Amino acid sequence: MIISDLNILFIQRVITGYRLELIKELANYYKHVGIISSKGNTTGTLKIVDYSSATDEYNNLSIFLLSSIKIQYRGESRETSLFFYPKSLKFINNYDIIVFEGTTNIINNYYLIPYARFLNKKVIFWDAGYSLNKRTLKRKIIDAFNIPLLKLSHLQMAYSNLAKSYMEKYMGADNVFVNLNTINTSYFDGISKEIYSNAKSYKLNKNDVQLLYVGIVEERKKIKELIEIVLQLNKNSKRFSLTIIGSGKDLENLKREYNLNFEIKFIGALYDYDKLKSYYFNSDLFILPGDGGLAILQSLLFGLPVISVKGADGTELDYIKHKPFLLNNLNELPLLLENIESIDRLAIYQSVSDINSKNWMDNLNNKIAELV
Repeated sequence: MIISDLNILFIQRVITGYRLELIKELANYYKHVGIISSKGNTTGTLKIVDYSSATDEYNNLSIFLLSSIKIQYRGESRETSLFFYPKSLKFINNYDIIVFEGTTNIINNYYLIPYARFLNKKVIFWDAGYSLNKRTLKRKIIDAFNIPLLKLSHLQMAYSNLAKSYMEKYMGADNVFVNLNTINTSYFDGISKEIYSNAKSYKLNKNDVQLLYVGIVEERKKIKELIEIVLQLNKNSKRFSLTIIGSGKDLENLKREYNLNFEIKFIGALYDYDKLKSYYFNSDLFILPGDGGLAILQSLLFGLPVISVKGADGTELDYIKHKPFLLNNLNELPLLLENIESIDRLAIYQSVSDINSKNWMDNLNNKIAELV
């Protein structure tokens, strides 16, 4: 059977904007693409995207937005929500390949994966593994619950090389492949010459270093800690400024606390790449102080070097080639910033310039072709 004859279904807790932009492109390859999603939250990481334009663009793309029971969950580094939606059972029979969001959707996976196997569907378990240094008791218990689910899956798709190793060692994965967590890169492909030119002409002004953060503003992102580092560095001389783009439940509190510090700027949420572009082009470094991952790739694709703590989501070890910009912990950031003399922005950009979301799709499609 060929790919174009197959129907593929993705089961997610919530269909976010960055995930939809990636998955919808599979409609160019498959007979039909479906996405199951809960209604999500009104704000934050689990805010559902407006998907009307995507379904208008592709008549072979369907998004099933299901009512759910929301269960609050305190994870290892974040407070999040699990969504229980048994109505998803009725959709599985219409698809040949089912791609399950992994550990973060474990409640649904425990009845959906066995049901999919009962119907002789091909099952792919898509997971981020575990990237924190210390494997906690809670995580060990979660892994034990995941093992039978991975044994029922035909393929396991890992976010990163770190995730692949972890899934093999602790989660029972026996047919796992790496498909680096990514975003739709078509926008960056279209402005590649502009990005290259900006990176080539870049020069660092050591007396006026512009730092950037783009993403959700929540405790797990450690934005407050990053602000305090910048303010501490600037006590002797005002060398650093930090622009924070994004919304989240901690935004207003941070704005009230730091509104008198001129070197800290809060922009709010911006989703339009054309509006974000100038911030990336006019910054010196992107800082990821806490949890995350896709922000790393987005920044690098804009040509902006990234400093990240290890354990962000595992992909930092794959995407950040300039190893001094990988921190064991946030306490290493002040010394690194104080001693930066130059940044080879062009070399850093060229290290990721060949990353393309089509590679992600081709990798998945090739594995599915082998499976069917």
